[in-house]
Amino acid sequence: MTETRQKRGFRRRWADLLRQLRVAYADGDVGSIRDLWYRAMAEPGVGLWLRFSNRFYPLQRLLDVSHELERRMAEDGLARASQWLLDEGVGPWVSEVPPSTRTVLPSEPVILYGNHPTLLTPFLVSAHVERSDHRIVAVSFLGQFLPTFGRYAIPVELPVNLWWKQLWQGGLQRLVVAYWATRLRPVLPRPTARQRNRAAVELATAHVRQGGSLLIAPQGWRRSGRRWYPGIGRIVRGLAREPGERTAYLVAYHEEGTSDRLVRRLLEGSERRRRRHGAARDCPPRIRFGEPVPLSALDANEGTVEDLVERLRRGYEEIFSDPRRRVGDPW
Repeated sequence: MTETRQKRGFRRRWADLLRQLRVAYADGDVGSIRDLWYRAMAEPGVGLWLRFSNRFYPLQRLLDVSHELERRMAEDGLARASQWLLDEGVGPWVSEVPPSTRTVLPSEPVILYGNHPTLLTPFLVSAHVERSDHRIVAVSFLGQFLPTFGRYAIPVELPVNLWWKQLWQGGLQRLVVAYWATRLRPVLPRPTARQRNRAAVELATAHVRQGGSLLIAPQGWRRSGRRWYPGIGRIVRGLAREPGERTAYLVAYHEEGTSDRLVRRLLEGSERRRRRHGAARDCPPRIRFGEPVPLSALDANEGTVEDLVERLRRGYEEIFSDPRRRVGDPW
């Protein structure tokens, strides 16, 4: 009887915690989420499961960093908050930006596109784009979790509840993050998700047409770039058919020297783990940018959208596989 009561008590406390976390998330209050997590860590039973989650991924530390990042974004803007995150959280990091790209980034209509291997990607890119009309095509969960980041986001819906896919793309660490994301906000039905994603593509296209900056990761949050989502093709084709008053540019970027394991070590701040896993401080995280390419130089209306996406993907691989293009001006 006592064991049955204990189980019922655990289930009740767990349900209460999830309910409170969802309310805090719906309110866009990462500080309250953080406080709830800290209080729950001290509770019997529930705290054990939270500590178990922390063993696979430092969620508590992630909440600490997110809380401070949200504060800095609200006070200083996304670009400077991103620079703080990288300087203080990552330490040494390197960026290579050609002079022509540095000329385009501050004010021209531009689509920044590239890989997305880690949670650092939007901040590595956005640290170089200090403008109020910078937007990021991002999973909808982030915009509510970090409300100030949400001001810069064009939200899309991704099937983060496909557990086998999360495990394959990022291992147990990615799976834990996806699990808690779906606890705070249920995944939408696929027809609703498709409708919202189509609206996001239209919004992104209009934003660039009106002169804005757009960041998009066509391969999604995954390590392999063999398959790209069609959104970037639809945006480029939409701009080709109905361009804005000013020429829009494509600027490729490539994130290197990062991984989910590195981000975890950075969050944990453990020198012992860094030595054990061989964190290469002589090979710091790096982001490289390509030269700006006017959209008018592309045959964007030729073939299908899938053909266009494949041409963009192959061109992207050529940019960052050519050793003669590996060096740009340090930022």
